Amino acid sequence: MVSAVYDHIIAILVIGAMFVGAVVVLPTMSYINLQAVDQQQLRNTALNIFNAMLLNTGEPTNWGSIRDFQKNDQRVQRFGLASAQESTFFVLDPDKVQRLVVGNPLNYCDYNKVRELLGLQNYGFRLRIIPPFNVTFLSVNLMGNSLYYKARVSYLDEGPIPNAEASATVVCTEGKDYFNINQSGTVKTDSMGICEDIIPLGISDPDFYTVILRVTVAEVATLIVTSTQTINNTIARINIVYDTIILTSWKDPPDYNFQPSENVWIFDIATFGSRGSLWKLLEGDEKGNDNMFNTGKGPFERWFRDFVGLRAFQPVILIFNFWAVDPMTGRGRHQVLITMAYPELLGTSIFEYGGLPYRDDAVVRIQRSVVISGMTYTAEVWLWKESP
Repeated sequence: MVSAVYDHIIAILVIGAMFVGAVVVLPTMSYINLQAVDQQQLRNTALNIFNAMLLNTGEPTNWGSIRDFQKNDQRVQRFGLASAQESTFFVLDPDKVQRLVVGNPLNYCDYNKVRELLGLQNYGFRLRIIPPFNVTFLSVNLMGNSLYYKARVSYLDEGPIPNAEASATVVCTEGKDYFNINQSGTVKTDSMGICEDIIPLGISDPDFYTVILRVTVAEVATLIVTSTQTINNTIARINIVYDTIILTSWKDPPDYNFQPSENVWIFDIATFGSRGSLWKLLEGDEKGNDNMFNTGKGPFERWFRDFVGLRAFQPVILIFNFWAVDPMTGRGRHQVLITMAYPELLGTSIFEYGGLPYRDDAVVRIQRSVVISGMTYTAEVWLWKESP
């Protein structure tokens, strides 16, 4: 009899413990399950938005190439960055991506306008475009009539990349008449990711020289630029819209290389393409009113010229040779300007557009490779929920 009573007491205690455990554990399990469901839903939304950005051309399909584009342009009915000229997936239109560069003198897309077009009123996002690897110059020196360089190629985690192929282009000037562009052959990096080469220049003491290094790893290429002087561009802001190069002046820069009172001409223009080829758009051009450029003040168009086939050439770097004559002294000088064809977009720096999340643990990130103007990058989108 006593044993039966003890059995009943033990059974009651066990059942009570199971009940208490269920009361404590089940809500926790439900919360974790709900979190997992919310995270999966956020990932699904992020994937849909990512595909809409990278696979959709938008409406109109050439919206990035509109010359009089406005910050909240009502002509843009649907947002998408894909190129309408390419049948391959994940090839982006550089004109459209350039409209995401905040401060673009030819205007850019407002973040909230893009959210509205994508149906993201209750979400925030950030788009990042990341170079595939790092290239760093270790040394650049003149050696008589030649130039020596040494560079390192590494993964984004700083691990060395052996057998990367590198080829250099050197732009140099001397005196009034000498402006030349020299291209070298290809060298490979060693086991430490180091490459070096010597490029003949034809002159021993250039006034100015700049090295452009093109590096290819497993058919993926990037470019890096170094110079004998800091390329502090206060001459002009340079944009490409389809086949048109447009120069606009800076608004009230702290200093001018060329004063507004000077007479400035564009003598030479060359572009370096993603395939490693060079196109001399203007070469040794004589002084003429159509190639005269005065800096002035304000974000105004100062000069533009159409070059048929420029977009198809897939330009990555633009090289300008300006010539200025001071009206007071009558003396002239070269000023070489080298810039990315799509500033702040192509190159070895990370490009970012959009908002910032308030909590890192509530963010979903999705990545994939994309091609912009013939160069391969990693596109990454961050997506998070925002409070209504």
